[in-house]
Order: sequence, then structure tokens, then C-alpha cells
Amino acid sequence: MVKVKICGFKRERDVRAACNMGVDMIGINLVLGSPRRVTLGTAKKLFEVVPREVKKVAVLRPREPWEIEKVSVRLKPDVLQINPQFSLSKLMGVKMGGGEELILTISIPSSGVNRGEVIRKALEASRIADYILLDTRGPIGGGTGLPHDWTLSGEIRKMLKKPVFLAGGLTHSNVRKAIEIVRPYGVDVASGVESKPGIKDPELMYKFVKAVRSP
Repeated sequence: MVKVKICGFKRERDVRAACNMGVDMIGINLVLGSPRRVTLGTAKKLFEVVPREVKKVAVLRPREPWEIEKVSVRLKPDVLQINPQFSLSKLMGVKMGGGEELILTISIPSSGVNRGEVIRKALEASRIADYILLDTRGPIGGGTGLPHDWTLSGEIRKMLKKPVFLAGGLTHSNVRKAIEIVRPYGVDVASGVESKPGIKDPELMYKFVKAVRSP
């Protein structure tokens, strides 16, 4: 069954609603410049209402390795989702205190894609990540609400030995088609289930989960 990850929560009631709908992962955004960003204090409170069976994901775009260590110690997430602004070799030296799983984001331009370069980066990241997230490139990494070339994502998924999440412009209307093309381990959504950035729409979340889980 395809996993469902919903990202960018700001309100406890939205987190509870998503968990009650059976999502697999809850993502809290700590990326500077993102309209969905929350403070570490708010993130901690939001994670406190997540039940044990749902994985807590801290979403980062760090400039320095110490930022990752700080979040790891403070929030104790189950998963760290990272789009680092430094080399992967530098990332390998980061000390993460709680044995968290690691999602590495590969950003794919919505146009003018150098397919070979994207594939190279995905293969490199898969050597150290537990999961790869394929998302549409934006000014702060992802979060554009725009799709990219799903055939490229499908090609990458076939090459990798690690589970792949698909993100970028997914909604309840197109997620089944995306799943059919890419065959991902999981799908990741934020803007596609919102009334405005960080504010989730219960009906849209329900429709999205239902679309993913429908046979």
C-alpha cells in the first residue's frame, strides 16, 4: 500500500484530523522562508499530539550541519527530511542522537531538466538516505505546489534500491495518475490539501487519502 505523508502543519487540530484519517507520516516544516514554517517550540507541541504509530518528520533545509543536530536533540523526530545546502559528504558526518531515519530531497525543475544530472544526484543521495523524496524545485527547495515530469521520477524510482516518495503539485484529482506512472513507495502533499499555507482543509485531506488508498 502506498504510504501517505502530509507536510506543513501549523495547527494541532489539523494534525489530529490527519492522523485519524490514517496517514503514515506527519511533516512539520522548519525551513526558513517557507509560509508553512513553525518554530521549534511549536513543532514540539505539534509532534506531541501525533500517535506512536504515525511517524514524525522534521523538514529542514540547513545551511550548516549543527542545525540538524539541534533539531534532532530538541524534537526527537522519527525521521529527518533534509534538503541540505552543503555537500552530502559533509552530511555524512552529522551526529543524530535518536537513530532517526533520513529522507533526502532531490529537487526536479518543472522545465529545462537535465535528466542525467538529476539521476546522478538521486543515485548519490540514495547511498546514505533511508528514503528519497522527488519534489519540484522551488526557491526554498520544494513547496511549489507544481508538478514535474513524472516519467523522470518513475525512471529514477526504478533505478534506486531505496524507497521513493513523490511530491510536487499532488492533489486528490491527480494523485492516482501520478502513482500509476511513478509507482512510488509513498506520496507527499502540502498545498494540495490546504485552504491556505499551513492551514489544512479536512475535506481535501480526506479526499487525498481516499484517492491514494482506493484500489
